[in-house]
This record gives sequence, structure tokens and C-alpha cells, in this order.
Amino acid sequence: MPYLLLLFFFLLSLMPAAAEDDITKALDKSEGSKRLEELQRIGLQIVSENPDRADSIAHQMLTLTDDNQIKYKGIAYYILGDVEYYREDYNLALQHYIQAQPFLEQSNDSAILSGNYSNIALMYYYKANYSTSLSYYEKCLALETQLNDSLGMAKSLQNMGLIFGNSQKYEMQQSYYKRAMEIYRKMDDKRSVADIALNLGVALVFQKKYEQGWNYYQEALKTYQALNDSDRIASVQTNIGYYHIKVKNYEKAFDFFNTAISVFKSLDKKSGLINAYTGLGDLYAAMGQRNQAVEMYQICESINQEVGLLDIQRDNLLSLSKAYKEIGDNMNALRVYEQYNLIKDSIYSMNQSDKILELENRFKFQKSQNEVAELKARNRLYVIFFLLGAFLVICSGVYMWFYMRNRRMKENHRVLSLEQKVLRTQMNPHFIFNSLSTIQYYILENKTMDAVDFLADFAGLMRLVLQYSQEEFITLEREREILDYYIKLQNKRFGDKVSYEIIIDKELNDNKIMIPPMLAQPFIENSFEHGELSKKDNGHISVRFEKNDNKLIYIIEDNGIGISKKKKEDNEDSEITKKHKSLALKITAERLTLINFGKSGSNIDLKVLDRSEYGTCGTRVQFTIPLKNISSN
Repeated sequence: MPYLLLLFFFLLSLMPAAAEDDITKALDKSEGSKRLEELQRIGLQIVSENPDRADSIAHQMLTLTDDNQIKYKGIAYYILGDVEYYREDYNLALQHYIQAQPFLEQSNDSAILSGNYSNIALMYYYKANYSTSLSYYEKCLALETQLNDSLGMAKSLQNMGLIFGNSQKYEMQQSYYKRAMEIYRKMDDKRSVADIALNLGVALVFQKKYEQGWNYYQEALKTYQALNDSDRIASVQTNIGYYHIKVKNYEKAFDFFNTAISVFKSLDKKSGLINAYTGLGDLYAAMGQRNQAVEMYQICESINQEVGLLDIQRDNLLSLSKAYKEIGDNMNALRVYEQYNLIKDSIYSMNQSDKILELENRFKFQKSQNEVAELKARNRLYVIFFLLGAFLVICSGVYMWFYMRNRRMKENHRVLSLEQKVLRTQMNPHFIFNSLSTIQYYILENKTMDAVDFLADFAGLMRLVLQYSQEEFITLEREREILDYYIKLQNKRFGDKVSYEIIIDKELNDNKIMIPPMLAQPFIENSFEHGELSKKDNGHISVRFEKNDNKLIYIIEDNGIGISKKKKEDNEDSEITKKHKSLALKITAERLTLINFGKSGSNIDLKVLDRSEYGTCGTRVQFTIPLKNISSN
């Protein structure tokens, strides 16, 4: 992922470092509360240059303070948070900042409390907990506004804009950036203006607006070069590397990433190294050099164990899993993919707050209010007519809503009921039980690789079924992938006795043609379970997709016992067996009714024939589907 430059604001931690002799002399001359005051001053002064000494000073403060000296306790924990920040142990830094918070809130020192809120927000950002980060930036912004702290306000607005960019709320991001930019320009703060330009470049490249993004990168780079800011220059170089991957200029991307890595190593900047090595991994992956990509992603993961940047770790693990799969290391691919899912779910659960939505709604409301004010200024009469029209539309809508309510509720209930039946038919418990039994058999027989392969295919099928079972249409490529998984698993259960083929007409673009998902699966299940294919020496299933003018012919054929013979046997079956065999046809027919009369307006036809009509044995199922391209979806 591109490297977003997050600007943080340590209110009291960026003072020049004091000489060691001067520190010792100052402390020797102070006693009691004066000593605490001196320890506070020196700890905040030296923490960026000498974290170890600041650590010792903070612990001295905690030893000397009593229960009534809450301000010094808060500042001691604040210093310890800064210490761990400069050591790049963000988890421990967050812990200390949170310890400082209640003491600083009781001390009523708004300036340092604002800095602490800002630092907590930054740590939560690094942990990908964007909702909580936004909450703390709001607290920080409120205090900075009370203090009339222009620089602090600009930093908070800028960082909130960055979070909105991560959430792909680009309009809100630009609004916050513009507010911050106005303050920076008044202060003639060129570095901060360049920081915003860099982040805007990242957002534009992400939106594939490459030329605009490139111009912002160049603007930021020129400013940083003029200021001789090596850290930020390397940040721009990392992002330019990502840009060159996007435009497939791999040789230049390689040079920029390696240049950035050299700078970050010299500065011992772990977060920068993680992003640059991730870029190298993405570059090798784009070039098809999977082993080198794995190596780079492993380096990122190793460094990130110390730093704990969750969103980067999530993306890195996904890329690493894909790289393992490409080189055929399925065991590690599955292991890493499970780790990726754990982190993804963790990030998702952390951001289930309404904070981003709340701020977005507030932003939209304010924007709407401004637009209404402008309209009133231009033409008050136009606004009145607009509101009157809106009122009439709402009244009409309310009337129609009551009219259609009962009918819609009944239809929705029917659709939901059918969707549940479809899902149960596509992935019934009997198949799942048989699949798990097969895995158990492989394990008991010490057939580890067979178990791993079967489990990987089973997991892939389950993921696709759950992902697409409620989609009305999916691409032909996805349908083929689902069928391949399903037939392969069924075939393994029956000892790989049945051959199969999936053929797509060369005139069909499987990436663009859309069809309803998993129409064939119930019939393929019947072929295996009731067509007696596994009892034959030459059992075969054929799935074909053929183009006929503006229609897609979807054919499923087997060489089993056929419908006619099966009907005779059904007369001897139990009532439960008969219901099971007819369930697939019944639910498929209901699905087609909904699809044909639904929003898509399709006209799909189904025919089930005994192949004895063609002088052979088996069953033929044929769907006739109007051609539907993804562009028309």
C-alpha cells in the first residue's frame, strides 16, 4: 500500500536536548517540588535525543511523587510514552499515554493534555483503530481551539483528513486538508504544506489519477530537498516507487525503493523501512519473481513485530499468502492467510464505531447547510419552490410507501426464504459432513498432503459459496472456479473415478459475461449421488458454455443411468429420498422465476432431458441464458 505520511504533534517533546553535565548540575541544585519541576523540564527536553536517560528521569519522578501530585505523575507517564514512541514500541507508548490521561485531565493543564490526546490518537492510528483515533483527535482539536493554538489545530485537522483518506472519504479528506492548509500558509510553514501535498499525492494515485498525484509528489519533494529533510525525502521516494509500479516502470521503482531503504536504515526509521520493503515485495510480485517477493514480505513482517502497524501487517500478510501460493507452498499460504484473516477481523471489530459515520454525516449536514445558504442568497424564491416540490415528493412517497408496504414485505419474505433454501441446496449438510469425513480419513491414513489439498479446496469452495450465494449474477470465470472446486471435491470422495471437463466457447469472454451463480451445482450433485457415475469405469461429466447468437447455452451432461431409469427406481424409493431428488429441480425453477421477473429482466429457460433420446445413456440439463456483459450490470 502507498506510504501515507502521518504528522503527529508532541506539544512539549520537541525541545533541544540538554548536555549531560548541565542536566546533572541542575538536578544537584534542586530539592522537593523544585526537583520534580526540574525533572519534568529536563525529561521533556531530552526525550527525543536521549530516550534512555528520559526513561530514568520519568521513573525518578514516579518514585518522588505522592498521591496529591497528580500533575507530575501524569507528566512522568507522558514522558514514558514519548520514550517508547522514539524507541518505536507503539503498543507500550500507547499504554503509558493512557496511564497519563486521567492525571493530566485532573491537573487542568490543557496544553500538555492536548499533546497527550494527540499522541494517543497517533498510536491508535498505527494500530488501525481509526474510529478511536478520530475521537481523540476531536478532543485534541477542541482543546487547541480553546487555547487558540493554530499549529496544533492545523496538525489535528491534517491527521483527521489522513484518516478520512484511509476510509476513502476523499471529499472530507480534502475539506480537512484545505482548513489545515489555510493555517499553514498564514504561518508560512512550508514543510507542513509539503506534507499535505505528499498525502494528497498518495490519495490521487490510489484513485488512479496518476498525473495529478505525480505533480503533488514533485511539489513535496522539492520542498523537502530545499529543507534538507532526509526522512521526508525518503517517504516521497517510497511513494514514487509505488507510483512506478502502478505505471509498470519497474526499473525506476526498484531504484526509488532501494534509495529510500538506505536512508531509512541510516536513520533507523523502522516504520519507513516497513513501507519501503513492502513496496519492494509488491514490485517483485508484479514482475513475477515470487521467491524474492516472499523474502521482502518476510522482512516487513519481522520488522513490524517490533513496531505493530496493523493495517500494514494485514496487507503484507495477504500479499505474502498470495506469493506463497504462486510458488506452490500451499501449507504456508494457508497458514499466513489464516493470520491475515485474524488481523483483518480485529481491525474490522475495532472500527465498528459510528465515529466516522457521525463525522461524515456532520460534514454532509454542514455542507448541505452552506449550499442552502448560498441558494437563499442567490434566489430565495427558488428555494421556496424547491422545498414545496420536495414536500410534495415526500407526501407522494409516503402514500406509495404505505400502499406498497404489505406487498413488498411478503415478496421480501419469499425471497429470503428461497435464498435460504438455495444456500442449503448448494452446500447441504450432507455434503459438508461427507467432506469432513474424507479429511478425517486422510488424516487417519497419514495422507497429510491429500488432507491439506482437500481442505484447501474445501475452504476455497466454502468461501466462494458464501461470497456469491446471494449475488444475482457473477462472472463466467467465477462460475467456472466454483464448479471446478465442487466437482473436484465430489470426485475425490468417490476415488477420482469420474472424469470431467469444463469447456468455455472461445467467443465468450469469461471475465465479462455474467450469469446467475451455481445453477448447475444441484444437478451435478444428483449426477454423483444418484446417477451412479462412480460405479462405472468411464463415468464422465461435461459442463459446456456455448454462444448462440445473443444467448449463452449452459449444458451439463453425464453418462449415468439417466432420468427414465431413475424414475423407475424412484418408485421403489422412500418418501424422503424422492423429496431429496426433486428438491434441486423445484428450487432451481423458483430461482429462475424470481430472476426472470426481477430487476434483471432476464428470460432464462431450463430443460432436463434423458440422453437416451440421442442414442446414449445419461442426463442432459440445459440452461438458455441471454448474454449479459459486466458493463451492463
